[in-house]
Amino acid sequence: MKAKVTKTAVKNSFNTILSIGYCDIDNLTRYKNPFGYSSGINGWGCDYYNIDGVCLSTGYDPIGQNVDYKLMRKFEAKAQKISLDYNLDYKIREKKVNKLLTEFINKAKNEN
Repeated sequence: MKAKVTKTAVKNSFNTILSIGYCDIDNLTRYKNPFGYSSGINGWGCDYYNIDGVCLSTGYDPIGQNVDYKLMRKFEAKAQKISLDYNLDYKIREKKVNKLLTEFINKAKNEN
């Protein structure tokens, strides 16, 4: 279950925060659960995922360093292909997508 957190609290808790738009990496985060979310006067703003000490902020109003859109699309397409391969066992799909997510984070961090 995710908890409501302030953006300030998230900023103070992570050295690296990657900002990702709404639904841009849904397949990459398919097997992960957000730890929290932020909202504002317009309602829900973003979800937060802690992946190996890096915060992914995803939503309409994310915080952090912007990630190259082409990089997101490339990794998201790979994750979607794996997620939809029902010839693979669920646990294998989960493991492959989570490995891809870690690879994506490492590349995104190095670009910023």
